[in-house]
Amino acid sequence: ELLGVSPNKIMRMDLNSGDSIKTWRYGNLRSWHVNWEVRHVILEFEGETLTFACLSADCKVVHEYIGGYIFLSMRSSDKNQTLNEDLFHKLTGGWA
Repeated sequence: ELLGVSPNKIMRMDLNSGDSIKTWRYGNLRSWHVNWEVRHVILEFEGETLTFACLSADCKVVHEYIGGYIFLSMRSSDKNQTLNEDLFHKLTGGWA
C-alpha cells in the first residue's frame, strides 16, 4: 500500500490502482511524531492510531510535510500576518 500526504489530508492508497482506501483529515489529527530508532511515523487521530515506515522517503521529510501543511492551514489569508517562526519550527522540527 501507499500513503499519500496532501495539503489537507493523508490517504492510504492501493499501490496498483492508485485508488484511495482510507482518508484522514488533518482536522482529526491529534498528534504525530517519529520514532527515530525504528524510523516509524506515528499519527494519532480521534479513535485511531496509524503507524508506518517510510520506504521511499526519509521519515523526517514526511514529518516536515505534515507539520508544514498544518502550519499553512492555520494561517489567515491576510498577507500582512506576522510569521510565527516558533510555531513553524515546532510543527516541522518536532521539538516541544
